[in-house]
Amino acid sequence: MRPVPATLPQATTLVHRHPPNLRAYGLLRRGATVLIAAEYVGSVFCWKFPGGGVEPDESPEEGLRREYTEETGLAVAVCRLLHAPGTLVSPWTGRDYTPVFYEVAANGEPVVPAHEEVEMTFRTPAEALASGLMAEPEKIAMALLFPDTARAS
Repeated sequence: MRPVPATLPQATTLVHRHPPNLRAYGLLRRGATVLIAAEYVGSVFCWKFPGGGVEPDESPEEGLRREYTEETGLAVAVCRLLHAPGTLVSPWTGRDYTPVFYEVAANGEPVVPAHEEVEMTFRTPAEALASGLMAEPEKIAMALLFPDTARAS
């Protein structure tokens, strides 16, 4: 048996190593609906889920909680990872990004701060898919949250 050292090693700061443009999004389900963020990404109007960029000193879950609060005023609990498709080319910007999608839970209703140019609404998966405004990774994440809903491509 190894002896226990008299002093413990100095704790080091946790450093997160992120893939390119790591972005965390949360799917907040209310009954048969999910919270959708309707906004411009670059010059493209799209529907996506609340969330956004993860800072270098954050885990994806920490970044998601921060972004969700900034965009909706809601404090979310991260429930489970739904989809992590890897690094992709954004259909909205044409740049590399690495999205991760989580199921989240929160009480209350979203309140968008005045400085955020986004509209938040709860929509059914059928409405979201019919909009034609969602990218494939969002569609897959939504299908995983609502497994009884067929995914349209």
